Amino acid sequence: MLFAYFTHNKTSTWDEKLQTIAIRILMTIPANNKLQTILGPGLKLRNPALAEHDKLVFQVWFDRSKLVARTPGAPEVALRPDFIEGVASTVIEGQRWRVYSVSDSTGHVDVQVGNLHSVVDAEMRHDALIGLVLATLLLLLVGGVMWFVVRNTLKPVVALGTAMRNRRSFDLTPLPSVPLPRELHPLVESFNHALKQLDEAVEGERRFIGNAAHELRTPLSALQAQAQIALRAPSVEEKDVALTKLLTVAQRSTRLSEQLLDLARLNSGANAPLHSPADLSSLVLHVVHEFEIYACQQQRSIFLDIHQCMIHCDIDEIGILLRNLVDNALRYTAKGGRVCISCGYQGTATLEQNNNVYLEVTDDGPGVPESEREAIFERFHRVAGTLTRGSGIGLSLVASIAQLHCATIETHAGLDGRGLAVRVVFPGATSVDGSIN
Repeated sequence: MLFAYFTHNKTSTWDEKLQTIAIRILMTIPANNKLQTILGPGLKLRNPALAEHDKLVFQVWFDRSKLVARTPGAPEVALRPDFIEGVASTVIEGQRWRVYSVSDSTGHVDVQVGNLHSVVDAEMRHDALIGLVLATLLLLLVGGVMWFVVRNTLKPVVALGTAMRNRRSFDLTPLPSVPLPRELHPLVESFNHALKQLDEAVEGERRFIGNAAHELRTPLSALQAQAQIALRAPSVEEKDVALTKLLTVAQRSTRLSEQLLDLARLNSGANAPLHSPADLSSLVLHVVHEFEIYACQQQRSIFLDIHQCMIHCDIDEIGILLRNLVDNALRYTAKGGRVCISCGYQGTATLEQNNNVYLEVTDDGPGVPESEREAIFERFHRVAGTLTRGSGIGLSLVASIAQLHCATIETHAGLDGRGLAVRVVFPGATSVDGSIN
C-alpha cells in the first residue's frame, strides 16, 4: 500500500512536469501560421551526447496533421493520436509512453510532451530503493538508541532482581527505590506493601505456633500425669477418680485441637467463602442438638429464644462460630447454671424487611470484667488473676468469622446481671424466599 501511494505521487509529479513543459513550449511558439519557415530545419547541439542525456521528448503539430518540430529520438507519429488535452499512456512501436497534450486557443497548434514509462519506472524504483535504505538506516539508528536507553534505564531493576534472588529465606525487608527510575517507584511501593503484609502474617503465625505449643504442652503433661496416677492408684475408687480427670483433660485437648484446625482453615484462605442465604434459627437448633448430651452430663441447662431470620453466610463458618460461643458459655457456667441462645431481627423488624440480624449467647457464670471484655477475643488471652478462665482460641475464632461476615460483636452482662452475654450482629436480611434484598 505504501509503495502504491509512493508510485501514485511520483506519477503525479511526472505528469505535472510534462504539463509544465508542454505549456511552456506552446507559449514560446510565434502566433502565426508560417511555423515551418520560422522554425527552420532545426538547430543542432554543440555536444550531441547531451541529446541522449534525457529521454524526455516533445512534438509540435500544426492542424494535427503536420509535424513541424520534434526532439531527436521522438517518434514521427503523434505521441497521442487523439490529440485530446491531458495526460494519458500510449503505446508506440511497442514502447509505452506517458504523454501530456495541450493545444492553443485556436486549436491549430498542438504540443505533446512524453517520456518512456521505463524511464519513469526506473526512476521510481531508484527513489524507492533510496527511501527504503534511508528508512532502514533510520530504524536501525532509532532501535540502537532505544536499546541503549532501555538497557541503561533497567540496570537498577536488574540489580534489584539479582539482590532479591540472593536474599536469605524470609528476608522481607523493604526494597530500596532510590536508584530506580521515578516511574517504577509506585511499583516498588506496592511490592513493599505486600512484603510488609507478608512479614506481619509470618510473624503472626510464629506467635500462633508458639502460643499453641504452650497451650498444648499443659494438657499433654496433665494427660501423662493423670495416666501415671491411674496406673499407681491402690484402689478402684482412686483409679476411677484419676481416669475421670484424665477424660476431662483429653476432652479439653480434643477441643483445643479442633479449634486449632478451625483456625488453620480460616487462615489458609485456600477456598473462597461460599456465602448463601440461610435460616439462622435452623443453624442454632442444629448446634444445640450437638450440645444437649454434654450439657446434661455437666448439669447445665440450655434455653432457646429463637425466631426465623435469614442471613447471607458461609454455613460451615457460622457453625464454628456458634459451637465456640455455646462451648465457651457451658464451660464457664457452674453446675445448675443456665445458657440462653437467642436470634432474630433487631428492633421490630419482620422477615420481609431488610434489617440487621442478631445472634446472642448469654450465661450466668462468673462473667468477665468490663475492662477486659474486648481482650477476650484475642488469641490465648486469660482473665487477669486466674489460670483457668481464658478464651484460648474459641473466641478469637468468633471474632475472625464475624469479621469475614462484616458482623459486629457486642458484649454485656449476662443473665440476672451475672455472667457474660456475647451478641453478634449481622448486616442486612433476606426475604422469605431466600432472595437477597
